[in-house]
Amino acid sequence: MTRLPPVGVVRAATGVRTAIQGLARRMVPPEVGILEVSSAFMASQAVYAVARLGIADVLAAGARTAEEVAADLGTNPDATFRLLRASAAYGIVRHVGDRFDLTAVGRTLVSDSPDSMRSVVLMIGDPRYQSVWGRLPEGVTTGDPQAEAVHGVPMWDLLDRDADYASTFNDAMGRLTELDWPTVAAVYDFTPFGTIVDVGGGHGQLLALMLGAAPAADGVLLEQPSLIGPAEKHLGEAGVLDRCRLVGGSFLETAPDDGDLYVLRRVVHDFDDDQAVALLTILRRHMPSGATLLLVESVVPPGDAPHFTKSLDLDMLLWVGGRERTEEEFASLLERSGFRMTRVVPTISTISLVEARPAD
Repeated sequence: MTRLPPVGVVRAATGVRTAIQGLARRMVPPEVGILEVSSAFMASQAVYAVARLGIADVLAAGARTAEEVAADLGTNPDATFRLLRASAAYGIVRHVGDRFDLTAVGRTLVSDSPDSMRSVVLMIGDPRYQSVWGRLPEGVTTGDPQAEAVHGVPMWDLLDRDADYASTFNDAMGRLTELDWPTVAAVYDFTPFGTIVDVGGGHGQLLALMLGAAPAADGVLLEQPSLIGPAEKHLGEAGVLDRCRLVGGSFLETAPDDGDLYVLRRVVHDFDDDQAVALLTILRRHMPSGATLLLVESVVPPGDAPHFTKSLDLDMLLWVGGRERTEEEFASLLERSGFRMTRVVPTISTISLVEARPAD
């Protein structure tokens, strides 16, 4: 595993970067500043177009002209040139002479790259995702999620109904799990636990990674029955299925009774406070008294510095009516559910590990 820099070093570097960005914002007239912020969606859509059209795959072997890219993809040569020229301004490609080549950032859009972020970009740029964000004013006015207003059904029903979008969503979630994992593994030891329960663990990506880090542990996956098949396939491919028990069911109703470590990755943020307390209370009833709870979540930092959780908080509002929380809000949530928070372990990413144990 690649050695990661200490959290303190990354936070110091982030502080410097934030200060430089703040200085840059203050150096332009306010009218220009607001124009830059409000037109940021153009960069997002340009990156989405590069990902969806497969432009990065065409450029993966080396620099090409826009005409050559267009010939490979069957796109309009002039429009392809204009997209590539804009993408160069966003740091996705380099424009040298009449050719375009991928930057390091652009290479994360190559489909078969081990560091590929293409699946995440395809989810974020998808019109089905963007259209819900288009109702942010209505979401702020009412305080209610907006997925149903756009798609006719709540988010989870949309995933059941729309297999194509469900595939896009699950591929992105799997990639984000992989992206978070090295930062989690660098700060948390999973080897003391004999049985690790992944609550709402999707296709089992995180459980497979945790079992890889704890070779003596067994695993339990609790997920909706419709996801058990794909999880079984993934855990088998990861070589850990023989150490796993797969349980079909809802974490809003039940949980395994025999775990040593219960892990919820980005589950609690899907719910408002009362719903989250109901979920955690059910979990507390099933957990042995000496077990540990680990919430893998973003923690909103104090202050007004840029942080991804502040945008993700709006995403939770719009899609499912959930929220991101501060450390104090997590502590309160856990106390209401019969737990005591033991520590919050930061990582170099936007993820933190909120650890708790059943209250005495």
